[in-house]
Amino acid sequence: MTIELGSKTVELRYLGKNHSDNMIVMNFPAERTLYAVDFIPVKTVAYKTMSDAYLPGWIKSLKRVEQMDFDILSPGHGNLGTKADVTAFREYMTDLYEQVLAQARLGKSLEETKAAVDLSNYKDWGQFDAWSPLNIEGAYTRIMLHRRGN
Repeated sequence: MTIELGSKTVELRYLGKNHSDNMIVMNFPAERTLYAVDFIPVKTVAYKTMSDAYLPGWIKSLKRVEQMDFDILSPGHGNLGTKADVTAFREYMTDLYEQVLAQARLGKSLEETKAAVDLSNYKDWGQFDAWSPLNIEGAYTRIMLHRRGN
């Protein structure tokens, strides 16, 4: 949906299920700024256990954002970013998902999965020590809820 606010154009886009099932992004074309609350943190891992997340959809949504035309990412929390930050976060989410999925396919427990998953490439990101183990737990929970046999 495109709306006009005074003399400004704002594009509202639903990109599919990701952080939740009802997230939209707001694109401000004249300002070359994309406002995406909660589902694209800048140099920070995902929030805790991602309790209402749709992980494959989240990764697809991030790919859709990467195709959009903007320069500035306003994440709603934390520092402003760029399209490169979207790519970096997509890589994190893909890495998290693929590693946890691989452990689930091997029949590993949550504790075994936490020990096996290596997200150290992101160790300098915000909340890494506190939230990355929770991200693994959340990904494991989501995968085990939706996973079909190998």
